Amino acid sequence: PGGLTDLTVLTAGRHEPPKFPIDVLGPFWGPWATRQAKAKSAPVDYVACALLAIAASLIGNSRNGSPRPGWTVPPIIWMSLVGGPSSGKSPALDAPLGMIRVLEEEMGVDYPETLRQWESGSEAAKVKRDLWEGEVKTAVKRGAAPPDIPLDASQAEKPVMPRLSISDTTPEALGRLMSAHPKGLLCYRDELSGLLGNFDRYGGDGERAMWLEAYGAGFYIIDRIKHGEPVRIPHLSVSIIGGIQPDRLLSTLLKGDDDGMAARFLYCWPDPVRPNQSRDIFDDGAALRALRHLRNLRMGEDEYGKPRPVTVRFSKNADDLLYAFEDSNFEEGSAASGFYAGHIGKMPGMVARLALVLTYLHLCADGIPEPEEIGQKAVGFAAHLVDDYFKPMAKRAFGDAALPEADRHAATIARRIVKERLTVINASEIRRKWKLPGLREAPKIKAALHVLEEANCIRPSPSREGGSPGRQTSNYEVSPNLLEASS
Repeated sequence: PGGLTDLTVLTAGRHEPPKFPIDVLGPFWGPWATRQAKAKSAPVDYVACALLAIAASLIGNSRNGSPRPGWTVPPIIWMSLVGGPSSGKSPALDAPLGMIRVLEEEMGVDYPETLRQWESGSEAAKVKRDLWEGEVKTAVKRGAAPPDIPLDASQAEKPVMPRLSISDTTPEALGRLMSAHPKGLLCYRDELSGLLGNFDRYGGDGERAMWLEAYGAGFYIIDRIKHGEPVRIPHLSVSIIGGIQPDRLLSTLLKGDDDGMAARFLYCWPDPVRPNQSRDIFDDGAALRALRHLRNLRMGEDEYGKPRPVTVRFSKNADDLLYAFEDSNFEEGSAASGFYAGHIGKMPGMVARLALVLTYLHLCADGIPEPEEIGQKAVGFAAHLVDDYFKPMAKRAFGDAALPEADRHAATIARRIVKERLTVINASEIRRKWKLPGLREAPKIKAALHVLEEANCIRPSPSREGGSPGRQTSNYEVSPNLLEASS
């Protein structure tokens, strides 16, 4: 069809993705992430953002930051890698997650022997308890005072295999794991919508509330235990990393009332990159040693000998720079609305978190001693990362949420047309065969196709079905302008 084709239908109002400022990762991790991305034919954004979340989880409850008196932040980062299928999310995660698995294997070397000793002790405790119960019965029959239970007649808690990461878990299981790993954990999901979709599995919002608390590393107690005492978690600390498709992002995080869940995530949504035939051979020994340093950071103790984070203060210059960011961010937040407004409100705390993570990410690679305070340079890197990367990425991610449903679906269909270089499409096939998220009902497909007609991207085919006069087919011709311009 002739006429002007509105190509903005392809982007559906999305902002262009910013370039990841790789320099913030430092002279070791920046080149490392670049090489890994090249080898995986994936955007460097995915590798770098995954590294930030993984480093945050390894620091965990061993350290927190204090920009000023009365304000402490944990190094917890929730990262959402947004992209369609085959956009490179999973390959990009392979390298950093692979090192996490190596570190876990190192931690679990002694677990079989620990479990064997527990099983032996558990059986011995069971026998001693049976003997004690017999003595109690005898004493009661004789009218004597029953003996106290021996100290070694109680079964010890079954040891938990050392972990750094979890995937799918219930609140009860997470509570037991956190009790055994007070430093915190990483939650990795290849598809975040699976995690988010499970929040209502019990018919309430209790699990969602638990995860909202996990972002702040605060005290949490789990009472839903069938047997035994409630699980008390002094510092519920879980960083999150996972991928999500744009349409799933809309149907999970960006729907309904804003309870702050979407605001807690950072968003990484780069454009796909062309395949690359890299033959580089990698030696991740140095990277593994650096992350091992973070894993080995120890928690401090409170006055009762209980583990607690060691607080690292910010220098005055660092706090001054952070305050300048807060002031500027407040002005931006005052003019924002919807999900983006809630997201903006979290950014001062996110700059503080990132400054803490970047500080330890740099020192673990450089082999330098721990700093006495978080410096101005780290805050500058973090503010640069938030202002020039994560804020624009949030606008890109939240942009679809502000569009009418028909426009979003039209963009989904248009991108499929361009990807497969289609010249003709059929409404019935879209519903039955394409299996696009949200496009399984004929009225929604009809509305989306109408948007594409209005944009002069398609037009109804003039052919007739089976010779029936007046009955138009559900075929549509694709405008050559759409395919030519998009290529």
